[in-house]
Amino acid sequence: MVPVMQWEAKRLGWLSEDEFYKDLSLAQSIPGPIAFTTAVMVGKRVAGFLGALLAGLAIVVPPFFAIVTVANLIKPFAGNIYVRGFLKGCYAAVIGLVFNVLYGLLKRQRWDIFRFGIISAGVVLLIFNSSLLIVVFLGVVGILYLKGEKMRCS
Repeated sequence: MVPVMQWEAKRLGWLSEDEFYKDLSLAQSIPGPIAFTTAVMVGKRVAGFLGALLAGLAIVVPPFFAIVTVANLIKPFAGNIYVRGFLKGCYAAVIGLVFNVLYGLLKRQRWDIFRFGIISAGVVLLIFNSSLLIVVFLGVVGILYLKGEKMRCS
């Protein structure tokens, strides 16, 4: 849903690609589904509180009814090889869309040796010990935030 939101916001001229990625980055730091938090952030930027409220409803209600409807339609054909193949193809498409958004976020970052090292260390720590997720996340964000503050002050 996030790539579709990005495309629509850009097509309608609601906000620039950089503004969208800023909202997406902020939405990723807020607990909850990324599509919902991104929609609320974009809705707030475009139309204030009412925009955030309507965007939140618009991102939750249609998929809910679509999932219920499709699940009821597919249930009798769940064992069909073609239906399973279709669902595997949908899964692959979703992975591609998520990586497209990730690529866009990574491309817009200002990379230096320090930032690359901190993020790499965080990824390695999480690969070897995923129970440290919260500690590593807060540490990496804190270090990068403090470095950013130092750069602004100098």
